[in-house]
Amino acid sequence: MRGIRMIRARRAGSPETERYSVLTVPARTATLRLPLQERSRRTLARLLDATEALLVDRRFEEIRIEEIVRRARTSVGAFYARFRDKDALLPALYERYDEELGRRMRALERRSGDAGRLEGAAAWIVRELLRLFRERTNLMRALALYARAHAEAIGTEARVRRERQVTVFREALLAHRARIAHPDPQRAVELALFFAASALRERVLFADSTHAASTRLTDSELVRETTRMLVGYLTVSGGVP
Repeated sequence: MRGIRMIRARRAGSPETERYSVLTVPARTATLRLPLQERSRRTLARLLDATEALLVDRRFEEIRIEEIVRRARTSVGAFYARFRDKDALLPALYERYDEELGRRMRALERRSGDAGRLEGAAAWIVRELLRLFRERTNLMRALALYARAHAEAIGTEARVRRERQVTVFREALLAHRARIAHPDPQRAVELALFFAASALRERVLFADSTHAASTRLTDSELVRETTRMLVGYLTVSGGVP
């Protein structure tokens, strides 16, 4: 099955080695029985396809296993032969998404040179982050909730992989290092991306939360104001009391 491998879960590294991550997702820790026969691989693919299709317009917690197997044209027994419960689908689904995200970030790297000024680079990054959250809103929301509830499931490999994939954003901002007023430009860029992604994630994935719901913004306004926040943080001068 494309994009699914058995990987032993590992705990996150020591606090000294952890870095801010733009996209936090669960590591691949589900116990997944890899099928050896083509027929079984097709069944597994249908289960994942069915879940993704249901996630287009419904939240993960609203979907029942019976609905997944019905759409996948298989049985509940076939489901439990591969997944211990519905939550175990999430790391497997992320395997697929991770492959697509990797390809997308490589494509973005080829376009990152278009942003000639810091303001342009920041706006480009914010638009791309917003697009990432909008395109798979229910899936990304489910992954974020899973990661929050199972922090121990986020392994070192997942963190390292995420850092590699967002390097294109970091480098796009560091290309304008001369404009960055912070004494540690690298640190400032990492924090700026963390702040921007956190705001976008909260506004898009958890739009019904109290703070997000009370902040009424169109997507164009969200991009404009998040870009303003990102650029302002990077270029503000003067010490902090």
